[in-house]
Amino acid sequence: MGGILSYMVRLLVVLLVMVCARPVLAHLYVTDPVARHGMRQIKDGPCGILDSARSDNVNYFRPGETITITFDEYIGHPGHYRIAFDDDGFDFEDPICLENCDDGRSGTPVFAEDHTGMVLVDLIPDRPGTETYTIDVTLPDIECDNCTLQVIQVMYDKFPYTIGGNDNYYNCIDLVLTREDLPDAGRPDTGPRLDAGPDVDSGPGTDAAGRDASGGTDAGAGGGGGGCSASAAGNAAGTLWLVLSLVALRRREES
Repeated sequence: MGGILSYMVRLLVVLLVMVCARPVLAHLYVTDPVARHGMRQIKDGPCGILDSARSDNVNYFRPGETITITFDEYIGHPGHYRIAFDDDGFDFEDPICLENCDDGRSGTPVFAEDHTGMVLVDLIPDRPGTETYTIDVTLPDIECDNCTLQVIQVMYDKFPYTIGGNDNYYNCIDLVLTREDLPDAGRPDTGPRLDAGPDVDSGPGTDAAGRDASGGTDAGAGGGGGGCSASAAGNAAGTLWLVLSLVALRRREES
């Protein structure tokens, strides 16, 4: 029996690893250039998490260079995308809703034009059924060693629209624009891509706290936690309990 029990314990470990390591999808993930925080840190403005700071994932480009930004939308939402640039830091402002901001009954939300001069490309339309987007962006013709690109997803199904609300997802890209020689023929060694992490989204219709009608949580509202969910662990433990019960019953029958 000891050998069987040991085998069952090992089986439980395998089950837990399989459940917790499942790839999980997010909303907006900039895949190129490498983003500051990766896929699981997307909820809090302006760069995805509270108290965000410049990372080691620095991308080097020439002043005035036209680059291609690639990002994936893994969970579809109606809305649009926006790309902005800050030449010193990341003091980005959220889009300001002007009309149809409280619910979807009056029509599509209308947002104000940029007044900061930081937005490079605005109102990039969401294309239903499209996961990967590639957008060409011309960077400002300046040198800077603390500059940032911001890519946001503005969703049209997350009412009401208020600054700091539940309607945007954020990725930031740390940049250096220089006329000097670029590291590694133009691009730094950014290391491995960040993975999805354990965050999940409850889909359209969540409230500002990230809760849907069933009490589930939204991807960003929890700030990108890092563990296996209790329900997943419970399912694996329940499976092991069933197997052990069947083994015990079989041994009683044999005796």
